[in-house]
Amino acid sequence: MVSPLTDSNFERLQIWFRNFQSCIVAFSAGVDSSLLALAAKKALGEKAYAVTSVSPAFAVSELQEARRVAMEIGIELIEVTQDDLEDPGYVKNEVTRCYFCRSNLSLAIRPLMLSLSVDVCVDGTHLDDLQKPRPGVVALRENGFRAPLVELRFGKVHIREMARIAGLSNWNRPSEACLSSRVAYGQKISLETLNRIEEAEKIVRAITNAKIVRVRTLGQSALVEVNRESLSSAFDKADVISQNLKELGFESVEIDRDGYVSGKMLELFVNSLER
Repeated sequence: MVSPLTDSNFERLQIWFRNFQSCIVAFSAGVDSSLLALAAKKALGEKAYAVTSVSPAFAVSELQEARRVAMEIGIELIEVTQDDLEDPGYVKNEVTRCYFCRSNLSLAIRPLMLSLSVDVCVDGTHLDDLQKPRPGVVALRENGFRAPLVELRFGKVHIREMARIAGLSNWNRPSEACLSSRVAYGQKISLETLNRIEEAEKIVRAITNAKIVRVRTLGQSALVEVNRESLSSAFDKADVISQNLKELGFESVEIDRDGYVSGKMLELFVNSLER
């Protein structure tokens, strides 16, 4: 049975978009931007566009997912590119890295916004995101992006429930993050490092069949995280994982006994400062 409250929430989201003639949704294929894309499409039809910005830190599998979900929704997907590796602030990889990423995203989308004469650009920031510092959100607001999910006071629970009721296939998909989020703060980001992480995660996922995989990179060491349900599989196959990742160039490989924890890299960074 459809929850009246959930049904009402999704209608409110569509009404928000009806205040405009056209829009661009910054689209990653996560559940947040997917819900925005669906609501925008229902509200504005062909004047709603999903835009995915492809960067060296955007995994190929994520681009494939973006294409799949956009087709599912029926919204036009436009792909632009941003080369973060040409940005010294991004490559330096301090805790403000996301600020430079989102600034570059905005720059990549701006010409499209002008050429299409779009009224508004939106992103998938939601209420729960505001519980901790988000440099990337600051950059998006500075560049004029709006966040309907924040303005309507929707958190992750609301979003997943609306997506489920609306029939989005990715309504319960685990949250993803760019490949650069796996690199230890202060360690410069390079294409070689990003490619190694992407390949390492493909290998770990194939070996363990884990739903969530992160290969945190600390210098030449790899810290492997999987969702807790897959921990036993990861430890059973630790030798195989270690051998495969060392063949990619990692000098040491460790499986995190706590399993996947969102934002672990920031925790590791803070711990290193306290030593």
